[in-house]
Amino acid sequence: MTMIQKLSLFDFRNYEEKHFEFTEKNVVFYGGNGKGKTNILEAISILSMGKSWRETSAEDLIYNPGSEEPGTRVGLIQATLEDGNLYEVKIAPRSRVFEKNAKKVSLRQHFGKIPTLLFVPEHLMLFSGTKRNRQRFFDRFLFQISPNYRENLTKFNRALKQKNALLKFDPDSIPDPSLIAPWNEILADTIPPLVRARQEFLSELNPLLQKELKGLSRSSDSIEIRLEMAENIPPTKEGVLEFFTKNSAREQAAGKCLLGPHRDDFVFYYRDKPILASASRGEERSVMLAMLASQKHILKALGGPSPILLLDDVFSELDQSRQDYLENLCNESQIFFTTTHKSHFENFSHPVQKISL
Repeated sequence: MTMIQKLSLFDFRNYEEKHFEFTEKNVVFYGGNGKGKTNILEAISILSMGKSWRETSAEDLIYNPGSEEPGTRVGLIQATLEDGNLYEVKIAPRSRVFEKNAKKVSLRQHFGKIPTLLFVPEHLMLFSGTKRNRQRFFDRFLFQISPNYRENLTKFNRALKQKNALLKFDPDSIPDPSLIAPWNEILADTIPPLVRARQEFLSELNPLLQKELKGLSRSSDSIEIRLEMAENIPPTKEGVLEFFTKNSAREQAAGKCLLGPHRDDFVFYYRDKPILASASRGEERSVMLAMLASQKHILKALGGPSPILLLDDVFSELDQSRQDYLENLCNESQIFFTTTHKSHFENFSHPVQKISL
């Protein structure tokens, strides 16, 4: 089990300097809105993933009392794990440095050392939210189980940005094909493995999701997540290049690339229908809890440590039966909760360290 024993924040969000020492594996941060509870979970998320689920720019992460020029300070997050290793992330406006025991490491070397699973209130809107939100949700998890996925997605996004810039540069003329061809090559190298990784992940996830949902809801209602492609082409380099050749005029007219993971969607089907048309709000919450449990199974099956769970103000959204399920899910993991009311944990059967903010 991965366990953080000490956490220190320097010039991060609303914390100029803050230190925590954890004596239980279940830790709840409680206090009123605006006290910085979610910021602590965000810091742990950055230690895990290199980036948080909600940041828009690095400058937003760095504490600034208002009297200094932006960029003067550097944010620092430190965590000492149970095994004695010290992990650090230094956040500057245009760079991010990762260290293990005071020695620089690459993000690839850092990845996976502090595995986490995140559950925030926004996830309860996953089904009704935008396609982009679903992509980010699943990509965050795929990053943890496949370093190649993250590298391919990074290369894809860079090439996509360059190609779109060329397609938008002059709407009245066709860009020189020789300028677009190198970016099409990179896209053709990265799109097929990204599609296959998503498909393989869903083939592993769906049976687990069905099993967990049955155990939670005591129902045999079907649940399935499908990867719905914007364009139906073979996930091969040849298929991608052929699409670009045949659809160059379409892309020129649209002013953007029309093929890639940014256009595909993860669609939830409940009782063989889109989940918004077939599930109640309570059933949607059950699906999200089953999703969390399934993700935990997948991470453990890879042979690594049990992930840390980051649960941001979710107990107020769950009834007692789902709270009980969530507590059982927390077995064999360190968990960090946030809540505005510590009474949410009065019936917890496991010891809880409560930290007021």
